[in-house]
Amino acid sequence: MKHVMKKLSATACAGLLLVAAGCQVNQQRDVAEYRKILDRNIAPTTAPAANEPLTLARAMALANQTDEQLGLSGEDYVQALIQKNRAVAAFLPTVSLQPGFTLGDRPSVNNPGGNPSGINTGFRVHGDTIHRLEVPVVGNINVFRGFGDIANLHAVEAVIAQRRELLLDLQATILVNVAQTYYQVLRSEAAVGVLEHSVQLQQDRLTEVEQQFRNGLATRLAVAQTRSELDATRVTLIQAQSDVRNGRSTLALLIGMAAVPNPLIDGYVVPANVGVEEVFEQLAVQNRQDLIAAASGLEAARREVDVAISEYYPSVSLDVNGFLYREFYADASKWNALLSANLPIFSAGLIEADVRTAWSRLRQAALNESSVRRDVLHDVQVAYENLQTSRLRLRELADEVDASQESYNQALQAFRAGLATNLDAVAAQDSLLNAQLQLTGVQFDQTVFYLDLIRATGGLPLQATFPATAPASQP
Repeated sequence: MKHVMKKLSATACAGLLLVAAGCQVNQQRDVAEYRKILDRNIAPTTAPAANEPLTLARAMALANQTDEQLGLSGEDYVQALIQKNRAVAAFLPTVSLQPGFTLGDRPSVNNPGGNPSGINTGFRVHGDTIHRLEVPVVGNINVFRGFGDIANLHAVEAVIAQRRELLLDLQATILVNVAQTYYQVLRSEAAVGVLEHSVQLQQDRLTEVEQQFRNGLATRLAVAQTRSELDATRVTLIQAQSDVRNGRSTLALLIGMAAVPNPLIDGYVVPANVGVEEVFEQLAVQNRQDLIAAASGLEAARREVDVAISEYYPSVSLDVNGFLYREFYADASKWNALLSANLPIFSAGLIEADVRTAWSRLRQAALNESSVRRDVLHDVQVAYENLQTSRLRLRELADEVDASQESYNQALQAFRAGLATNLDAVAAQDSLLNAQLQLTGVQFDQTVFYLDLIRATGGLPLQATFPATAPASQP
């Protein structure tokens, strides 16, 4: 008995060692699987010093490194890769060590139907008990499963492609969010500069009007109107300063920094001619990541239909047992094999339900692909229209600022000459300030709308794929 227990303990230890060896997982390698996709076109960087300028490219790189949503989507991609390993494993045999020890009461010698000694074949006798130790190596392989394994492998490969494109689509969304926030901060800071300049001018004018009032050359109404206009501009300035702080806080959240005290740089140059809308629509159909992901999802659903249909086919498997140790080889074989087949005849509608469900999911995937395609083209149309409109507005607002400046100068001179009321000067100044603020906003909006157009066509971060003019062929 002691000899048997030693053999059993040795076998168990060997099995535990094999299990421990199989539990080693390289987590860094798994993370590197999706990081190499995310970092393919965006080189990793470090956070800038407090007094160092933060460029848009660096802000995007920081967001690409630190955003947790990218990590979550990346893990989905890794899980799809792991699922492919499972699908491939279906084609390979499995081998396991399955030691067994049986212990029982010693049967009576007069046991009816037993052997002459009353002891079952393959057992050793030890006092009032019998025992048997067997150490088989069990192998199993699926010989044929109705082509379902092949269809499942193709389905998993399509899911991998889908997860990869969804990861890139999320990356593009995060990058454009960074760009929008980055330029919103620049826009707010430019508005602060305009408002501070306007406050200074209005403060100087209030001083002038108050002096005129003391000399009897202006009315108390003129002083009140001028002070009211100054206070209104100060209120707008306070809000603009708050927008800057909130924008920088949001930017810090997006790029994984505690704060962004760094100066921002408007270094992105929008091409003078971006081409015709049809070119961008074609680029979107070719490159937009979520549309490619939807197409991959459609392919995966189509393969899942094949997997479900394969349940109607027969399946064949082979099991082989080889015994490393048995109590009595004399009256027991050292190995055996079993070739088994299974042909479904009646499954109570379960296979039919699986097939119908697979077809339903395929129809859903087709509808989703169609919906994504329409959304992609709509995004391109809206982004292109916004960009073109911003350019037209930019020209008109530049003229409006010039005209408003001239109108304000004329109104101020007329007021000083007694040919116009103070209200005329206040209205002209208010019109000038509004025009300046709108011009400042549209200047930055144009860049944001162009980046939106790049995003809509699947170009982020591959901005080099975009035409600078209206080409006749694809870039």
